Amino acid sequence: MDYALMFNVKPGGVSEPIKWGKDQLQPDRSIIVLDESTLSLYLWHGQQQGLVQRRTALRQAQSLKGHGYTVGKSIIGRDIKTIKEIDARKVGKVPEADELYSDLEKVLDKPVKELEDNIVTFDVEEAEGKISKKVGATAKPKPKPKPTPQAKAQPKAKPSEPEPKPKPKPKTEPKVETQEKPKRKVELEPIKKASDEKEGSKGLIVEARVGFVLKAVLDHYSDIWVSKKDDGSYAIEMMEGPICKFEIDKSTAKLKFSQNSFSGISTNIKTAIQKKYIELSKLLK
Repeated sequence: MDYALMFNVKPGGVSEPIKWGKDQLQPDRSIIVLDESTLSLYLWHGQQQGLVQRRTALRQAQSLKGHGYTVGKSIIGRDIKTIKEIDARKVGKVPEADELYSDLEKVLDKPVKELEDNIVTFDVEEAEGKISKKVGATAKPKPKPKPTPQAKAQPKAKPSEPEPKPKPKPKTEPKVETQEKPKRKVELEPIKKASDEKEGSKGLIVEARVGFVLKAVLDHYSDIWVSKKDDGSYAIEMMEGPICKFEIDKSTAKLKFSQNSFSGISTNIKTAIQKKYIELSKLLK
C-alpha cells in the first residue's frame, strides 16, 4: 500500500504534517507533498515566499527524501527518488513550472482514504478492507484460591547473648605540615599584547568589509542569500542566480572578488555596487 503526506514548512525549518488538500497551497506557505505512489516529493512555494524561506524548505525536503518520515515503527517515503520544486510565481510563465504543477494537481485530485496522523492512501479499497472492528475478548473466570494448610508453630529458640563489642581505638589526627607557597613571577609581555590587539582590529576590518559588500548589493536587490563556503569565501545569490563571490585575505584584510562575479547582472548595477563598496571602504582609513 502506498501512502502520502503533506507538510507545512514553518519559519525556522520545522516541517509540520497537515491535513491533505489542495486548499493548503497558500501564497505565504512552502508545502511539501510526499507521494509514495510516484516515488516523488513535491516542494511548492507560494508567491509571497522569499529566498530564505525557499532555501529553508528545500533543506527540509532534502532531509525527507534522504530519511523518510517515521510514524511509529514505519518509515513513509524511504524510497523517494526525486524532488520536484515548484515556484508559484513561475506557474503560467515557464513551461517547466506548468508541467510540474500539473503533475502535483493530478496527485492532489486523486481520491484518498484518510488514516491517522494526517496520513492518506490512494488505495482506497485496500485500506477499507483492512479496517476491521475490534472484538472484545471474553473475560475468563478467575480460579478460586486453594486454602493453604496452616503451619504448626515451632518452639522459638532462645537468642544467644551478644558478644561485647571491642572499644574503638582513639583516632590520631594526622599532622598537617604547612609549606610556604612559592611566589609566582609575573612576566609582562607587551609585544604579545600589542599583536593580539592588532589581530583583533583586523578581524573587525574583515567584518566591516563583508558588511560593505552586503550594503552595496542590498541597494539593488532586496531578496538575497548569503553563504560562507568551506574555504572561507563568501557567496551572494538571488533567486535568478549568483551575484558575486569574494574572499578576504586575513593577513592583509583586503577583499578580492572572483573572476565570475557580477557576470549575471547588468554592467550598470555591477559598477554601482563596486563604486558603493569603494566609497564605504574609505571609512576604514
